[in-house]
Amino acid sequence: MACAVLLLVAQGHGPQGDPPLLDLFIPTAGVGASAIALGLSFGLLSFAGFEQVATLGEEVKKSRFTIPRVLIGTVLGAGIVFTLVTAAETLGFGTDRAGVARLTTSTSLLADLSARYFGGWSGDLFDALAICSALGGALASIVAASRILFALGRDLLPSSPVARISPASGTPRNAAIRVLVAAILGYGALRLVFHASGSDAFFWGSTLGALALLVAYLLVVLSAAGALMRPSGRGVRRLLLIPALAAVAIAYTFWVNVYPPQPGPWIVLVWCCAPVMATLFDPRLLELVASGCLAARERMKQD
Repeated sequence: MACAVLLLVAQGHGPQGDPPLLDLFIPTAGVGASAIALGLSFGLLSFAGFEQVATLGEEVKKSRFTIPRVLIGTVLGAGIVFTLVTAAETLGFGTDRAGVARLTTSTSLLADLSARYFGGWSGDLFDALAICSALGGALASIVAASRILFALGRDLLPSSPVARISPASGTPRNAAIRVLVAAILGYGALRLVFHASGSDAFFWGSTLGALALLVAYLLVVLSAAGALMRPSGRGVRRLLLIPALAAVAIAYTFWVNVYPPQPGPWIVLVWCCAPVMATLFDPRLLELVASGCLAARERMKQD
């Protein structure tokens, strides 16, 4: 559909007779670095999920061979698809003031775009596909969260039910059920307490998720920098430039979302700092986490 829209726009059937292709690459007046960084937070949300394959490391055959290739392939494939679809949406709605207004007020971009160019039946089809996509995204999150919960329970509380796997399937069923129940209760609370619509719950959750991902990705690049600093070779240390640039970009993007003050980023910061503060106030938790980390390290050495 995106390719068809781009072809129609190039042939002059778009909202603007002369396709403004340069508008895809050159920011308009008034769009500065802070606005681009603010948009990058949603760009990171679009890529969210590619790293979830890493949580299946214990269930994948030849994981050291398979997972790196899947990660690289997913990033490249998703990058091409997102660039193509975003270009179709931008040019399909139009880059003038009216087109931008239509794009920003749309609650289902692909459905509205397809209905505009191919008729109402196409919009209904893409609405159905969007529901399937949302379900797939929810299940992917549950899979990743359940594996992480299982790993934490196994290393920190081996006797916990979440530390067990299903004999029939070999998957952490108990952890998955708990994550699924937590997601349902969270969605119900948004509907009952905050009177959120379906789209409200999605956008609120996705905004908090994107900001939390920024924190997680920042910790990842800092860990990568620490791993690169251990070898003594100068050639390896030159690679520190890559995580350094990534850390600056992520920190600046998060700062743009934090200032001017908004509730979302601070909720995420409190959420991320809560376990750190808990371990500082309770030395027993710190010892438990330390012993769990040692157990995980020994297991990785054995693998």
